Amino acid sequence: MRIAVVTDSTADLPAAFVHRYGVRVVPLTVEMEGRVYRDGVDLDAEAFLERLPALRDIPHTAAPSPGAFGETYRAALEAGADGIVSIHLARGLSATVTAAETAAAMMEERVVVIDGGSASLGTGLLVWWTVQRAMSGASTAVICEELEQLKGRLFALTAPITLEYLARGGRIGQAARWVGTLLDMKPVLLLQHGVFRPERRVRGERHIIPALLAAVAERVSPGTPLLAALGHSGHRERYAALEQGLRNRYEVLGWLDGVIGPAISAHVGPGAFGVIVLPLTHEEAQLWKEARG
Repeated sequence: MRIAVVTDSTADLPAAFVHRYGVRVVPLTVEMEGRVYRDGVDLDAEAFLERLPALRDIPHTAAPSPGAFGETYRAALEAGADGIVSIHLARGLSATVTAAETAAAMMEERVVVIDGGSASLGTGLLVWWTVQRAMSGASTAVICEELEQLKGRLFALTAPITLEYLARGGRIGQAARWVGTLLDMKPVLLLQHGVFRPERRVRGERHIIPALLAAVAERVSPGTPLLAALGHSGHRERYAALEQGLRNRYEVLGWLDGVIGPAISAHVGPGAFGVIVLPLTHEEAQLWKEARG
């Protein structure tokens, strides 16, 4: 059975990954300065991050239309796919998965839509699992059952460097932004099961990476096999200690990193970064190793 994999642009997957595995990506849109751009198509991450600090008004983002998903699904089926697994940004953060479900309902049960419950490369890790298992011959039903188990353990920890964009987007109050900036307080946020919540606060940027590693250690036992990812706003070398810290403590079987795209950067601002962790059971780890050859 040939399975096509679809996701949306907020998965922040590198272009080389998308090309290598034939993943089909449906873009969200970003409106700024009176123009509408397709995330990752008309507007790439690096160019957006350069422009973002100078923008007077916060950019607005919008989910793809059901029609955009429908076109992508039809193209995949016409190219020979027997079925489609479509994995997306958490429902609580966007209408994207709802649009995908609307389109899938018209595809005669040949499309299964998965609410990944995450964002950025959290979605990306689920996509990676799916393409690897599809290449190893697993069926759509088996893969979707596995994804339901995996996404329940998947979590992301993110750290905005500035509180300005959270405040401008209405996610924290201006008073909180002012106090946080005055005291140089940096929030660490947890995203799990589709919901963001405060995890901890640290004073000063240099304490963020130790705080992220400590938060992971509270949730995952040493030596656990896992897949992990780093989403960042450029300057990859700044986060070497974060990757090394995870590799020292866990059996990291797969690692992704990528630049946070416009649709997410519009809400967290430049300089934000985060780590995404997907703990695996020993049985899942064996499946992964077999799929990777």
